[in-house]
Amino acid sequence: MLLDQTVDLVRRGYVFTAWARRRRSSDEAARRPRYAVSVRLLGRPATVVGGPDGVRLFYDQTLMRRRRAMPAAVARPLFGRGAVHGLDGDEHQQRKAMFVDALMDEKGVADLMDLADELLVEAIRVWRGDGKGVVYPTTTEVYGRAVLRWAGVDVPPRRELRVARDLARIVDGFATPGLPYLSAWRRRLACDRWAARLVRDVREGRRTPPADSVLERVSRQRGTDGELLDAHTAGVELQNVLRPTVAVARFAAFAALALADQPEWRARVSAEVRERGSAVAGPLATAFAQEVRRLYPFVPLLAAVARQSTSFEQCPIPAGRRVLLDVMATNHDPQEWPSPNTFDPERFLGTGAEWSPPFVPQGGGRPETGHRCPGELVTVGLLALTIARLAELDGRLDRSQDAGWSWGRVPALPRSGVVITLDDPAA
Repeated sequence: MLLDQTVDLVRRGYVFTAWARRRRSSDEAARRPRYAVSVRLLGRPATVVGGPDGVRLFYDQTLMRRRRAMPAAVARPLFGRGAVHGLDGDEHQQRKAMFVDALMDEKGVADLMDLADELLVEAIRVWRGDGKGVVYPTTTEVYGRAVLRWAGVDVPPRRELRVARDLARIVDGFATPGLPYLSAWRRRLACDRWAARLVRDVREGRRTPPADSVLERVSRQRGTDGELLDAHTAGVELQNVLRPTVAVARFAAFAALALADQPEWRARVSAEVRERGSAVAGPLATAFAQEVRRLYPFVPLLAAVARQSTSFEQCPIPAGRRVLLDVMATNHDPQEWPSPNTFDPERFLGTGAEWSPPFVPQGGGRPETGHRCPGELVTVGLLALTIARLAELDGRLDRSQDAGWSWGRVPALPRSGVVITLDDPAA
């Protein structure tokens, strides 16, 4: 019988599944599976899957469900009680449609990019005056302020910054025991109260957000019973647009490191901005953004529960067994990604690889019909925009900083936040 490995997961983070495979049982070793390995977490057995076949299995809704798949200790502070992430069937499809309509609308996403670009240019202007800037806190604030305004949440600038920072702390601490976890819960409770109050204000006529804005949509969203979602749940879903957008700042920090390591790509992206006259949606910057999402750590694992007995790589998966999709290993599979640890944005230039089964930084399948995140257009758009603006800067990484990160800390983040020193602060 397997010993419980929850502590090992917390300690090892992104490398937990690789460690578990090295320690796999003799039966599993005899079968020589590429991905399948049995683990025991929170007292319950689970099976790890991965690669294209594992992605297909994981997103087969006839075989897998999401209800109670993620342990409540993780899901509640991160996603919130009643969130779309834990729904299945018609209830999931109805709720998910709201997010797809809001987050996959090309014009709506373009409007958000314009807002973010304006705020990012303003922030970089401050950097120039100071002679330096820190990528992570700056993009946290820029993305937070932009998405709040875009979502129809009209609050004073100081409140925008507070909400952005609170949402960032939820993401930072939800999986880290001790003070970070307690801080994440504290911020979650405060944000829940704030968001529910916004919804009640809209419903009772004290606040009038723009038509079809995210705040207006969640406030009028109904369940499969035809009734309005309760204010708490509607507020949770509002946050499930705001919080992931703020979390893109972690990718932005890694992108800044990648630009410093890739001077040729930095020059290519900068030239693209000049040629197009825009920092938004450049093909080179977008390919760079996708490769950042593939290579750098963000989500280590995703969870489902088997609806019925099945198997993967000759490993039996009984009904009721928790199934974990190995995101990191799938994104670094050498059989799917040549030289997987080499940074190469060419993988995403006109190849369609962003929709291929082995690319799962924020889930697999199609967002319209499954559990893949519908906010990827926003994620990639913001990241590509930031890469383009950073590529234009005449600056360098501050040599005194510690820009390393821990593979055992989920979610990962360069410790310094990535400090950039500008060569000509007066420019």
